Amino acid sequence: MERPVLYEVFVRDFSPAGNFAGVQDAVERIEATGANVIWLMPIYPVGQANKKGPLGSPYSVADYRGINPDFGTAADLHRLVEAAHARKMKVILDFVANHTAWDHVWMREHADRYTHDANGKISVALDNNGKPTDWTDTADLNYANPDTRQAMIADMRYWLEDFDIDGFRMDVAEFVPDDFWREAIAQLRSVKPILMLAEAGDSKMYGDGFDLTYGWDAYGDLKQVWKGKSASEWTVHQAQDVASLPSNGRRLRFITNHDETASDQPPVTLFGGSAGARAAFVAMTLMPGVPLLYDGEEVESPQKLTLFVQELIAWDQPKAEETRAFYSKVIHLERTHGAFAGRDLTPVATDKSNDVIAYRRGDVVVLVNTRPYPVTVVPGGVALQNARDLLSDDIQQSSTVALGGYGAKVLELRH
Repeated sequence: MERPVLYEVFVRDFSPAGNFAGVQDAVERIEATGANVIWLMPIYPVGQANKKGPLGSPYSVADYRGINPDFGTAADLHRLVEAAHARKMKVILDFVANHTAWDHVWMREHADRYTHDANGKISVALDNNGKPTDWTDTADLNYANPDTRQAMIADMRYWLEDFDIDGFRMDVAEFVPDDFWREAIAQLRSVKPILMLAEAGDSKMYGDGFDLTYGWDAYGDLKQVWKGKSASEWTVHQAQDVASLPSNGRRLRFITNHDETASDQPPVTLFGGSAGARAAFVAMTLMPGVPLLYDGEEVESPQKLTLFVQELIAWDQPKAEETRAFYSKVIHLERTHGAFAGRDLTPVATDKSNDVIAYRRGDVVVLVNTRPYPVTVVPGGVALQNARDLLSDDIQQSSTVALGGYGAKVLELRH
């Protein structure tokens, strides 16, 4: 897809029913945000051996070809995919190729597909340096065994061939050997065109066949800007990062996801309220890359959603419809305006370099006040008089721009 926008769904929390039907009922609502790719977090049976919390982690998978019975049946998943496809939307699955649950179906007959420690026991999931992780509910897979590779590729193909799934988000992709990804992705793309997202930041993943990697640095550094660090330095660093990527490389742009909201805070808390969350969203979403929305972000839910329990999203937030309209407007701008189609990104110097994120993409200048107090800012090198703010439709009367606390303007230059 040329201009994808992802919407991440935790099926368990997304609707009161907590199942595929609850997501299917909301496909039109997801489409209204501007997203055109639904990313389903793991839908597989959850391992019960050594599980964490009351319900266990969805990333502790007991059967790569199974479906969590709490979510429904194969027929229910087919209906969800068909509903998305009917709206020309794609569906990608979260897939966990680095490790399985301790009671995964392979454990009984294929113990050789796992990594064994010096004592001959199957090892807990290991990190990229071969050290044990604290993911004690999972067992490490052995990619030195060709059978592991063949079985894994077959299980991935199953979802493309039997359910017409449109790609995968690959969990901890950097922990899996690069040569496996090159082999696997080539085989998967022989089935159909797919979108491949790596939970990884290393640009080597594009050479492995992935379309997208995580923009973790952009997110982490943006939080620091909100704590007082230089806004202009953030913009310069993002421009340097984009320039460093290969021609096919795109970052996933987010200010929350299932990991961040579980370990950190949701944007409406993290960035200082509704205005701050919106400012951060504008700054991040209009960067080159692929935007992400996560469960409830578009209504600014203040919930910290964790992995091991069910916590239904509180969709009935104050001013929910007005809030949805704002996020939808930004997403639609990113998806449809010509200035945001490519990788063009130029930092713009201002007289408020510490406070205001300022960058240019084509004929559009993005200005975001990262402080809770109003500022006036004079950007250099651009003629802003008569520019139109694509967020408000207001016309800029002079080269001096007034931004409210956490204010943002997306100014289309007039020629």
